[in-house]
Amino acid sequence: MRAFRVEVAEEALEDLQARLRTTRWIEDAIRDEPGYGATLGFVQSLCAHWRDRFDWRGVEARINALPNWLTEIDGLDLHFIHRPSPRSDAIPLLLLHGWPSSVLEFTEVARPLAEPTGDEPAFHVVIPSLPGYGFSQTRPGVSPRRIAAMFAELMTRLGYSRFMIQGGNWGSGIGTEMAREWPARVIGLHLNAINAGPPPEDTPLSPEDQALADVYSHLLAYPHFNLLARAPLSTAHALNDSPAGLAGWIGEKLRDWADVDLPGNPGLAPDWMLSNIALYWFTGTIGSSSALYREAICDPAPERFVMVPTAVLHLAAETVIAPRAWAERLYNIMRWTRYERGGHYAAIEVPDIFLEHVRSFARMLCGNAERG
Repeated sequence: MRAFRVEVAEEALEDLQARLRTTRWIEDAIRDEPGYGATLGFVQSLCAHWRDRFDWRGVEARINALPNWLTEIDGLDLHFIHRPSPRSDAIPLLLLHGWPSSVLEFTEVARPLAEPTGDEPAFHVVIPSLPGYGFSQTRPGVSPRRIAAMFAELMTRLGYSRFMIQGGNWGSGIGTEMAREWPARVIGLHLNAINAGPPPEDTPLSPEDQALADVYSHLLAYPHFNLLARAPLSTAHALNDSPAGLAGWIGEKLRDWADVDLPGNPGLAPDWMLSNIALYWFTGTIGSSSALYREAICDPAPERFVMVPTAVLHLAAETVIAPRAWAERLYNIMRWTRYERGGHYAAIEVPDIFLEHVRSFARMLCGNAERG
């Protein structure tokens, strides 16, 4: 394992500024029409903040304040943050991000998880960059199933024979595969997004669950998934060349998948959005990260029941979440809690809820172990 620091060259910062200053903005008739995607006004506002007020060096300092490492697994450099707890009773916890997020989703919760106040559960925190994202390498064929094996090896190298997993978006699917393949190692699976496959036809639903099912079912044909699953490089050339294009593409997902009705939602702050967008920009990984969608359909995971105890954090604005009646066909669900705020990026938008739910699930698991 090799220590790692994020240090973007000054020339890259200057190149970004030049590109932002010379952006060729769209001038067509629907540039600000709602319902067509990222509007001109939204992208121009985001890029103006990026050009005039955003502090990438501050983001670097925040990442580098945590212990960053590289290790080679399966011939690829894998980046991860490892924040051990000083507590002897700490539980290893693997935090898994998705697309278009990054390890930045979890940097602010690493310390309170590792060093909680009082008698709250403590965790040895491990936050890897998914292969092809940020500072982790990838190659064709590295599917979510392959990533699950890589992360199991990572935890072995860190000396953690058993551990908890938390994930949303791709992290949910990768964590699920780890729980299926290594159930003796996974103490508990904590998800804030949950995919239960195609909707079953024989499961009656309450009106509330039916409304959730309607939204979830539409996700199976979500445009970005179909585009990236079939031709991930077709958009990558443009997005990798234009910071405005990248801001529009990722910024739209960061905004629209968050809880837009939550006053003061940190997930809607320009600095959070741009921290994440800039990480993709400076590492040039929009193409390699998008390719994970294609790898997933080329190497699908079998739908086997997950015996590992599972907790679901159901936030009000999260759309990638199946009704509980559907999810229970595939998961051993021990805890399911719905909150009236928060969206797709739980640790950023509602860190108080995120921390409480992870900790309460850990207490439940420890209590069950003691009784067993």
